[in-house]
Amino acid sequence: MLIGISCLNRLSSVEFLKRVESSDIKAYTSALVIEEVIFKLTMQSASNLLDRVTLQGVKASLKNPQKRERVFGPVIRYREYIDTLRNFGMVVLDLTDKDLAEAVQLTNKYGLITADAAHLAVMIRRGIKHIASNDSDFKVVDNITLWMPDEK
Repeated sequence: MLIGISCLNRLSSVEFLKRVESSDIKAYTSALVIEEVIFKLTMQSASNLLDRVTLQGVKASLKNPQKRERVFGPVIRYREYIDTLRNFGMVVLDLTDKDLAEAVQLTNKYGLITADAAHLAVMIRRGIKHIASNDSDFKVVDNITLWMPDEK
């Protein structure tokens, strides 16, 4: 989740989301972030049904109506939560072709994977200087502040 404010204290993930819900924090995310979470949720849910998680196995599970609910149910609930956050003011930003071109340059500059570089490109385009992430790879990026969940 990208954030567009400069006055945050160290927050736990739960506290952070509560502050978004109460409109204390102006939050941004991107369609790419949402897609990444949906993919990870789908794979994690499928791992509860499959002996070995493969893309083909997940696709087969999604074609089976009984398995589909078990695999895709968490995704539906996540999407509903995203809609709730949007109702509290969170903005979902699009990823553009120009962002992807910039991501190639940022990957080359910082050694980030392209998805992380794409997140950074969206931030640069929108003037966002803060990112809340559990990904320490962002520590190498100049001119942004990385907010990570407290380790307890």
